Order: sequence, then structure tokens, then C-alpha cells
Amino acid sequence: MRRRPLLRGLAAGALTLTAGCLADDANTPTDVPTDADGSTDTRSDTPDDRGTESPDGTPGTTPIPDRVTDESLSVTASECGGQVDDASVSVGDREVTVTGTIWGNDACYTAVLADVRVESDTLVVVVGSEREGGTDRMCTQCITEIDYEATVAFVGDPFEEVEVRHDHGDGRRRPLMGGRPERSAADNGR
Repeated sequence: MRRRPLLRGLAAGALTLTAGCLADDANTPTDVPTDADGSTDTRSDTPDDRGTESPDGTPGTTPIPDRVTDESLSVTASECGGQVDDASVSVGDREVTVTGTIWGNDACYTAVLADVRVESDTLVVVVGSEREGGTDRMCTQCITEIDYEATVAFVGDPFEEVEVRHDHGDGRRRPLMGGRPERSAADNGR
């Protein structure tokens, strides 16, 4: 009888099928976060710190416009959803707040403040979605809606127009809104 070669073949096949399941990497998180709080991009008020920071904390090359004194973005929620691109703008005497939703390709994507610049008297705010962390993480495979709030502090008169754009990493920056934003009653009294 040839049972032993058959049993050896079955054992080798079973080991091959379960090889990926036997490894346990304690450094890899198993839970996928659905909410992320905190700032993902901030600037200092000092004149020497005029560049942007990339997600890994290294200085970038985009300077902060002269009228802009501070900028930040915080993710307020992140969950599976659809390809939503939405934004609203509130303008105060010294601060512009953009509240919106951008989408990411999977649950490892987050919102970042990709660019802030002044063109004539228009403030242009570009919010991007990009993969956070390393590529060694497992991510929920769903289109992810990422809610954010971006704040841009400035000196001088309020901007005539504010333009918000979303960048999904494909080289195109989609304008969501532009034009003269409405100021709230609380802002008009200042």
C-alpha cells in the first residue's frame, strides 16, 4: 500500500494552505480605526517656519502665504460610505473655517491640508486624501468618507473669495466651491 506517500502529500498540502494563517505579527494592528481625532497638519507662527509638513513630519516646499498666519486640519470622522466631495466655508474677521467631506479609496485614507495659497484676493484651500501610515497595514476595503475641519488664520481684511478644492492623488484638483462666502451674523458684529 502507498498510504505513507499519500499522507505526506496531504500534510504538505495542508501546511501550504495554512502557512499564511500561522504567522502572528504582534506589531500589526488588527483593528481598523473608524474615527480619527486630532490635527494632521499644523503650522507655527514663527517666521522661520514657513514651509508645510508632509505626513511623515518632514518639511515640504509650499510656503505659507504672507497674509496667512496659521493653518490646520483635523479629521472629525471616517467611515465606509460613498464618493462624497462636499465643503462649506465660514469666514470671520481673522479666520476661515472649511468644513467638509472627502473620500478615500479604503479605510487607511485620511484627509490632509495639501495646499493653502492666496491668488489675488482669493484664498485657495486644497484638501487631499492620501493613505496614512505604511503600506504594511491591512485596511477595510470600502470607499471611505472622511469628514474634516480646516482652519486658516490670517491678518488684514477678509478675503474677497474662498475657493475649496479636493485632491484625490490623481493629479486633478476638483474645485468644489468658489466665490464670495457668506459671513455669519456673529462674524459681522466684530
